[in-house]
Amino acid sequence: MYQKLYKYPIHFSLNLHTFGAKKVKLQWINDLEVLNPLDAICDRKRSDAVCVSNLKNAKAVDKSVLVERPDVKIFLPFRFYVYEPKNLFIPNTYNRYLVAPSGDHLISLVDEISYISPPAPMLSQIHDIPPELFCNGDNRPPDCGPNCECVHKVDIPLGAVVEVVLVDEVQQINLSHPFHLHGTPFYLVGMGRSPDKSIKKINLKHTLELDRMGMLERDFSKPPLKDNVAVPNNGYVVLRFRADNPGYWLFHCHFLFHIVIGMNLVFHIGTHADLPPVPDKFPTCGDHVPPVTLF
Repeated sequence: MYQKLYKYPIHFSLNLHTFGAKKVKLQWINDLEVLNPLDAICDRKRSDAVCVSNLKNAKAVDKSVLVERPDVKIFLPFRFYVYEPKNLFIPNTYNRYLVAPSGDHLISLVDEISYISPPAPMLSQIHDIPPELFCNGDNRPPDCGPNCECVHKVDIPLGAVVEVVLVDEVQQINLSHPFHLHGTPFYLVGMGRSPDKSIKKINLKHTLELDRMGMLERDFSKPPLKDNVAVPNNGYVVLRFRADNPGYWLFHCHFLFHIVIGMNLVFHIGTHADLPPVPDKFPTCGDHVPPVTLF
């Protein structure tokens, strides 16, 4: 423990105290509820756990966002792509990758795209970015390949009610990816796993089928408002928000080592005309990549 002793307005001293130590017997506590359990069983009432999606908002909710049919619905499966070393370490290629504890060399994919940063800021220098660098799940370059890399950008009309369905195709035991949205909070209206017990691994195709049959769990009764949510392992979450803040907003996994290998995308809300003008003589920036000559 410490104690501050104020002698002068800008000088501090510190007293340190030591305490004895002894062995203590640990006791198990079995009768308490766990918040947001890792097993992701969140679409039914439980006595041992409370999922974030089961919480009720203490404040008034925007019912116009919680309508039956949103203006825009976006499905975003995410997973890892594992390189074969013979395809990764080819001379004069410089692919990004992460070496996992298992030894696998991998990158992250969201909707089959690994995000790369643009060579200039989108907010202030959108016209300095070649249009061919942008792509999304509906507009992938034909030669993109299984490790598709681009500036992953999803355009959303200003003012639209947006529903995002995140689907965990990574399915690593006891790993829940926390996704964070910049620019606006969202209502968490659904969280869970497939109700079909024969489905051992969820994927985009199955999630789309659940949605078509009305079996994708949603609860519009005072849902909690968040800007970060952990997607259940081998499960899904359903988010709702009003796209009323124009700009280019990053949506990403909050594990830093997943961000740098592409588990991100940008929601582009509105058009560039909806933004205030760039101030006169505002500093510009590039990618600072020097010219590379191959010998």
